Parts: sequence; structure tokens; C-alpha cells
Amino acid sequence: MTNNQQPITIKISEFEGPLDLLLHLIRQNKMDIYDIPIAAITQQYLDYLHSMRALKLDIAGDYLVMAATLMTIKSRFLLPQPEPDDVDDGNDEEDPRDSLVAELLAYKVYQEAAGELRTKEQARHQHFTREAMLVPADLSAPKLTAGITLDDLQAAFRQLVAKRRRVRTLTKTVVAETINIDERMTQITTQLQQQPQGLDFAELFTVSASDEMLVTTFMAVLELTKQDQLALQQAAPLSPIHLYLRQDEQHDEH
Repeated sequence: MTNNQQPITIKISEFEGPLDLLLHLIRQNKMDIYDIPIAAITQQYLDYLHSMRALKLDIAGDYLVMAATLMTIKSRFLLPQPEPDDVDDGNDEEDPRDSLVAELLAYKVYQEAAGELRTKEQARHQHFTREAMLVPADLSAPKLTAGITLDDLQAAFRQLVAKRRRVRTLTKTVVAETINIDERMTQITTQLQQQPQGLDFAELFTVSASDEMLVTTFMAVLELTKQDQLALQQAAPLSPIHLYLRQDEQHDEH
């Protein structure tokens, strides 16, 4: 054991278990987790347990089990080691620290993952979701274009979502949304420029589109219609809604 070790810092409620304590000691003393100086780490670990006893605090059994494990590993290093053979037969003796290192590395991964989740949780606490509100029954639905109202477009959107959910598998991967309404508006405009004959509302949605993409696309269509860049046609109530760029918008691009 070296004489220039940093003094151990005692914080009674800081550690969640023996592996947490060991990782703290390894970081504090800037030790290599893959080549732990077992004598030094064992002494510091025991010093911590002794300090807890001095404060008349109960020590959980798993801390004592780890202490016994460390002392066992240390004792194996103190035993006389056999002389290495001149010829390497490939049967190197297992390092008694290997199982401990594996446990520490696995715990470190879970510890870091838990830290990331806590960070995401704290960030989410800064956002507030407004509850859904019913549209007043006496509110007149404005006409979007060619006699099509907002209710017509909402009905087409509900039909589309219901159909997708009937055929979608019961699994979902949570991912962060990577596109906003302005970007989606640009994509839709570009797509319609390439298809002068227009397209059906349902064709804007790919099979793999997320729920967030569905909503973003719907809002983009509303905004384009509001800005008079997009025109809608519907042959009959509840029939597919056809979208195309207004003629003046097409001419402006040329």
C-alpha cells in the first residue's frame, strides 16, 4: 500500500451498496478498474466499514460479504506464486480479480444509464402538457378550400389513424421527434411540386411514420392551406381528400 493515498471521504448516505462504494474509492484514488491494486482498495474499504462502526451505524450484510470477498482475493495474491514455465502452454491462471471487475463494470453501466434517465426526467419536469379540450359545439367550422371544412379534414385524419392502428403491431419504440412543422411543410411542398397532378391526403403518411409524424404532417397541411399554398378537393363527403399546390404557387417556383 502506498503512503500517498488520498484520505477517504465519509458520507453516510452516499452509497447504494458495496459496488457503489468500491467505484467511489476507485475513482477517488484514480485507480485502473481493469488492474485494481487489491491491497490498497481492501484497506480503504475496511477503513470505511470501521468508520461506520465507530459512528455506531448498522452495516448491511452485503457490505460485509464484499469485505470478505476482498480479503479472499487479497489473500490469494499473498500466496506464493508458481514459477512461470519457459514454454507458454496457453493455460494462464485466472486473475482472482476478474469476477470482481466484471461486477463493477456491469454495475457502472447500470449506474450511468440511471444517471441519463434522471437527467431526462429532470428535463421533462420543465415541460407541461395541456389536457385535451373539446371543441365547443357552437363553434362554426371554417371552410378550408373548395367547400371543405376543418371537420372534413379532421374526419379524414381520424380515419387514417384508426386504419393504421388496426394493422400496426403492438410494439412501439420511443424516439425523439426530429422534424418540426416548418420542415414538414417544405417537404410536402417539394413532394407536390414533383407531382403536379396532386396526391391523396393519405399518401403523405408512410407506413413506418410515428404518431408524432402523423400529427406534424396534419398540422403542416393545415398551415399550408391557411397560407393559401395548398388547395383541397373532395368528390363526396367522407371520400378521399385530394391535395395539390395552387397554380400561383407552382408558377412562382418556375
